[in-house]
Amino acid sequence: FLASDLKTEGQYNSWMGIYAGATHQPVTETVLKNHDHQLKFVHKFPKELNPKMWTEMAEDICKRIGVVPNEVDHYFITQLNFNSINETMDNLGVSRDKAHMVMDKYGYTGSACIPMALHDAYLQGKLKKGDLLLFIGSGGGLAFAAAAIRY
Repeated sequence: FLASDLKTEGQYNSWMGIYAGATHQPVTETVLKNHDHQLKFVHKFPKELNPKMWTEMAEDICKRIGVVPNEVDHYFITQLNFNSINETMDNLGVSRDKAHMVMDKYGYTGSACIPMALHDAYLQGKLKKGDLLLFIGSGGGLAFAAAAIRY
């Protein structure tokens, strides 16, 4: 483990969530009919938000550990969509091949997507001892996390 970072963009805290259940709003017929007991996206997040934050976090972590983004051997980024990951790699000036993607096999799998991508890269024999790995994730609320690991 080399470094990590956690950032939030709290202004988006109510843009997605589960809006009913438990004591706040007990489940009723209306709640079920409106699907308020399930994850809902109330507003569409700006498409540039993830690439912007992922790029900043990658640059910040690289600076803290004394490398440039191209010296990272593998990027494992939240598997939301290909375009956001590719845009991030382009922003960093890094080959898109360094971002291992599995969403074409599994779709979006939530918080499991990053370890699934890591495992897939491992199974394909892509990881070598001493490789520098950068993990970047985002989740509802909005929260962003990144970690650098020497394999």
